[in-house]
Amino acid sequence: MRIWNAIICGIGGQGVMLLKRILENAALLEKLEGGNIRKMIGAEKHGLSQREGATDVYTRFLILDEGEEYNDLLLTSPTIFYGDADLAIGVEPVELLRNALYLSEKTFIILNTRTFPPCAVISGAMEYPSIETIVNALKDISGSSNILLVDASTIAIERFQSALRTNMIILGVAYATNRIPLKLDSIKTIIREKVPEPQINLEAFEVGLEVGKTLLQYL
Repeated sequence: MRIWNAIICGIGGQGVMLLKRILENAALLEKLEGGNIRKMIGAEKHGLSQREGATDVYTRFLILDEGEEYNDLLLTSPTIFYGDADLAIGVEPVELLRNALYLSEKTFIILNTRTFPPCAVISGAMEYPSIETIVNALKDISGSSNILLVDASTIAIERFQSALRTNMIILGVAYATNRIPLKLDSIKTIIREKVPEPQINLEAFEVGLEVGKTLLQYL
């Protein structure tokens, strides 16, 4: 038995909660098909998410090996413990840094390098840290050496003429790391059946898969 934990951080409008729902619906699909994921649970933490406010989500799976007995009490909390994330995705860099206490040596970190400065930075009251500063801080806090940097927003704009595909590209990159315990067909099925504009989103996911495979060669 093991519990898989993921945290995804960004701001309103980046499709963070959609990523969570894709993962959870794919897990539910596998459960209904008799897979080894027996329970999925999660939580959403967001403020003025429709106005570019912070949006952080948690997704947790209870995974049983063959022959293990299922106990519903083995997974009850919708949020994860400090340092317990297996996968961390920062659709916005600083938002993941704000949640760095959930990361540890075991965490595989995927960071979108396109920044979206908050109002305090735009007004001049604060300074946005460089990506290098953010990455160094994430390494120091977590102790993880598995940090994958990708400018998914620029890829989305260049390939699809829209930054709206950023989240699907990042999902593809994340899946390429083999750190998501779901079948590829399950994720594609959910995108096809439950996500608006499924064809273009599937294409963006496939682009992310190829980008992720390329980036992993240099990690």
